[in-house]
Amino acid sequence: MSIDLKIRGNLGQNITLKKIQRSGGEEVTVLNFSIASTEYRPDNSSGERRYVAGHTEWVECEYWERRAEHLASILVKGLPVTITGRESIGSYEKDGVVHRTRKIRVEDIYLNLDSTRIESVTLRPPRPNEADDAPF
Repeated sequence: MSIDLKIRGNLGQNITLKKIQRSGGEEVTVLNFSIASTEYRPDNSSGERRYVAGHTEWVECEYWERRAEHLASILVKGLPVTITGRESIGSYEKDGVVHRTRKIRVEDIYLNLDSTRIESVTLRPPRPNEADDAPF
């Protein structure tokens, strides 16, 4: 069973980048990270409109192939992001107790640019367009 999800939160740890050998000998890259997603609720008890933090849910994430190496170089702990992906449920046994796990296989990751935690964003110069080189 899989469930599509959208999660907003902060990267909870530095990214780990791994190379994994598939059964056919092909090497693939996977990016592992966690997101801390905190529930905020309105609190009007002081007479002013404000929000207070509630429960924080930690979600383990994995991002396979595509731009994994590039993302590993720019994503850092604390960065506010929104991810979309599919949830997978698993389990493992430790000391005779079965623990349930939740993991998101990330399809897309976006920076939350409206966050006050982001001070600046720097882009590389655009790639030269081959059409610009045409004599017409």
